[in-house]
Amino acid sequence: MSFRATFCWLAAAALGIAAPLQRNFAVEHYEVTLQPDLAARTLAGEVSIRFHSRIDRLSALEFDAGSLEIGSVTEGGAAQYTERRGALLIVVLSKPVNSGEQRTVTIRYRAPAGKGLVFFPGQVYGAFSTSDWMPSSDRPDEPATLHLRLSADPRWKVAASGKLAGTSTENGRTVTEWHIDTPTPTYLFAFAAGDFTESTTQHNKVALRILAPAGMTAAPVSAALAAAMQFFDERTGVAFPLATYTQVYVQGDVKEEAVGMSLLPASYGESLAKQPEELWLLADELAYQWYGVGLMTADWSDFWLSAGISTFMADAFLEKRFGKARYDKEIEHARSVFQSLQGDGKDRPLEWTDWQTPAQAMGELPYYKGAVVMDLLRRELTDEVFWRALHRYTSEYWGRRVTSDNLESAMDGASGKAKVLTKFFERWVTGCCANLAQERGKK
Repeated sequence: MSFRATFCWLAAAALGIAAPLQRNFAVEHYEVTLQPDLAARTLAGEVSIRFHSRIDRLSALEFDAGSLEIGSVTEGGAAQYTERRGALLIVVLSKPVNSGEQRTVTIRYRAPAGKGLVFFPGQVYGAFSTSDWMPSSDRPDEPATLHLRLSADPRWKVAASGKLAGTSTENGRTVTEWHIDTPTPTYLFAFAAGDFTESTTQHNKVALRILAPAGMTAAPVSAALAAAMQFFDERTGVAFPLATYTQVYVQGDVKEEAVGMSLLPASYGESLAKQPEELWLLADELAYQWYGVGLMTADWSDFWLSAGISTFMADAFLEKRFGKARYDKEIEHARSVFQSLQGDGKDRPLEWTDWQTPAQAMGELPYYKGAVVMDLLRRELTDEVFWRALHRYTSEYWGRRVTSDNLESAMDGASGKAKVLTKFFERWVTGCCANLAQERGKK
């Protein structure tokens, strides 16, 4: 480890920063019912959370609950004592749980508008800060399955994470039901409902569904999505796994991906009619379906495996679509941002365990440094070897929670350059503060 990398590590250690410890219980499944009230800008919800204990005589549960207004918490119909500690909801169980034992608590609540629950005239959506619209565990190392029932105005169009499992009518409202059958971090749960127009086209076996405000032309989006999906299918070796992919164009400045769907600004969608070459954001959000959903990071320590690789893949799609000059322009932008962060003393390892909150693990660095490092790796291995190696990484670890070691192992297996890759990952992934300027001569 270099002196500068050692300094970065010691500085973090001196601050006492470390990833949070695993909780004493594991959530297995969320059974959720949501009913938004657009006029009141609130959402009424109920969630039954099935969990099992990791210890003997577990006596309390801790859920992320944002600013939710908790109405009741019950187990088997019996009320449980609760208290709030900031954004945490503590549930004190009347009967302790033994190790491995499964139990279920049911929480009724009301959610006001917030960071993760957004209301605009004619639409509502919830994303990323999932605990702003349902009590949950926001941590990526605590995945669970989901069954979501969304009760909405019958005139609205609705999208949510996962597979559409059914539609019915209750009390004059339309209820759609959605499943996620693979244990998934809650930050990949999302929904949107509102007065959207709907356009659906077909790409191979996948329905490309666009929900957008009236007046937005969906044709440029649909055509670009089909091209991007074809590119990612080919480059990754894994076809998009769901029957439907939905992009919802909403009011506000949201850029969010979830299982089988993405939320983007309506203003961006409208701009594509005049600037059809500005496809980076569309492609980046789609890329997360591979490098954020199909391959989920084990925890926030390797967030760059989602953020950086998706950024790079969007750049690579633009290269395919518009030529190498466009790719070089995007990589140069990433390099410029990364060097600016370096100059401000904000460099750190891409594989970074010294975090306590998601915000500490995120920021611009994993996106831009991650994209630059993938470009450096591409040039180190050559195009043929790099794409073969990325193909191997994606297919070999599909559906699994990944770390940087998995990426290095797949790259090694496809390239046979173990020594070169060990030095590369020590310098650019697990190490800190390498001098990017020294690499410019290797173009």
